[in-house]
Amino acid sequence: MKKIMASLVAMAALVGCSKSDDNGGGISISEGTFPKKIVDKGSNGNVTYETIYNLQGGKILSSTSTSYKPDGSVESKLLRSFSYEGDYPKEATYTKSRTNGEKESFTETYSFVDGKLKTTTRKYGTAHRATTTTYSYHSDGKLAKVLVESPGNLGLPNGQTEEITLVTETDYTHTGNVISAAEKKYTKDAQGNKRDGDISLTNYTYTFANENLIKVTESTTNHEYTTEYTYDEKNNPLLQNFFKLLGPDYFTTKNGSKNNILTQKETRKNNNDSPYVSEYVYEYTYADNNYPLTQKIFSKTTENGLEKKELGEIVEYTY
Repeated sequence: MKKIMASLVAMAALVGCSKSDDNGGGISISEGTFPKKIVDKGSNGNVTYETIYNLQGGKILSSTSTSYKPDGSVESKLLRSFSYEGDYPKEATYTKSRTNGEKESFTETYSFVDGKLKTTTRKYGTAHRATTTTYSYHSDGKLAKVLVESPGNLGLPNGQTEEITLVTETDYTHTGNVISAAEKKYTKDAQGNKRDGDISLTNYTYTFANENLIKVTESTTNHEYTTEYTYDEKNNPLLQNFFKLLGPDYFTTKNGSKNNILTQKETRKNNNDSPYVSEYVYEYTYADNNYPLTQKIFSKTTENGLEKKELGEIVEYTY
């Protein structure tokens, strides 16, 4: 959960009103519907991660995320800030610093066409190459393709390196309450030519019910992973049009669903191995407006017909 919350704004992909691409209602965040502070705790109650958001005029202007060591001391901090052009985010800056003195920073810039995100460009410091994500849409406005191109280097036998581009292409097909995605990964050389022999293929199937992601299947020639979810009927605070705008593929995660997850069952099978099953149970307390105040995550096991739950994590929301 800590990693999920850490990437909530960084990836900006966890929002929406449904699995359609309807941005109705604008991106303004209503008071009391999005947490100003999120605290992750271990099963012993010690804080492991904390994020504080600065919201003004219905917009996220900045956030600070702090990661803590087991002894309670600070391990690292991540500062984020957003600038806007009208109602649309224009640029985000990220600075991460560790207590050992390490520091890194990058910027993301966004471009929109007809109210939809067209490109996101991420650049680190003085690097001359950037990571670019390009979004394409079907005629009905639903997401059609996500193309990610990232800079990389390939070591050569003579000890030198060659600049390459790491490419991930994902094509989406929408059929009723099911979205299929075909993901292809490969590399291109410095001249932009696709390199032979290094293509990997993964297929995903996302199934929805009542605006919630209820099943994900991931398959390759070597494995098949299936994750199934159930939900309550309360409000998911991570469901904001701001993030949906910046992440058109928001529907690929459970945090892009309308309601709050109650159970999660993961079944993993590699080649001819026996399936491995993991199960999790989520429990909540709620505010009067049906937004969660606390979330507890338990791992679930069954031994001799008896169900056992072990607390793994606690999340606290302050609005």
